[in-house]
Amino acid sequence: MKNVSDDGEKKDRKDLNKEYEDRIKRLEKKIEDIEVRNEGSVVGGIVSQLLPGLGGVIKTLEKTSPEFRKRIEETDAEIKHNIDMGWSSRPVVEYNISTRPLGGGTRRRRPASKPREISVTMPEDVPKKAPIVDVFEKDDRIFVLVMLPGLEESSIETELVGSHIEISVEKECKRVELPSKAKSIVDRSYKHGVLQIIIEKEENDGKM
Repeated sequence: MKNVSDDGEKKDRKDLNKEYEDRIKRLEKKIEDIEVRNEGSVVGGIVSQLLPGLGGVIKTLEKTSPEFRKRIEETDAEIKHNIDMGWSSRPVVEYNISTRPLGGGTRRRRPASKPREISVTMPEDVPKKAPIVDVFEKDDRIFVLVMLPGLEESSIETELVGSHIEISVEKECKRVELPSKAKSIVDRSYKHGVLQIIIEKEENDGKM
């Protein structure tokens, strides 16, 4: 005979896995929408806002110079990494671009100049962008999903404090309010840029 209890547990696990998948897909969709709105070179966009004429030069160099395009891509990746993690706000881009006249004629040979440099400084005294978070309840558990791409799990710290959970990465901390009183963290995992935390509810938390 089939064990009804086992069948019920399997169904609950299946339903929970589907709930996880659906919510993670929604979080990923939010990230994709943000990326579409910010499509193109981040550096080029920032420079265009500061000096509109120079923005066109950036785009031209991206198309014609593999070296410059590589540097732009590396800088973009650094900026997007910090923004996606949610710990940084809009960056400040410092740039130094050397140009020379186009056309014929003789030119004096000059000593090789330093390669073009692009550096990124993330401001420290402006409001931080919060990471995308989803919280839901099922039975005696609270589930917290946080989008934190590009990290090592060992760099993420979590701590229950009263009615919320604190998630820390280096010097930055995100506080997530919980819908019910929490007893303890029973499981934590980090896969594909998503931090998943399972919290046991406190018995008799006062909710009817």
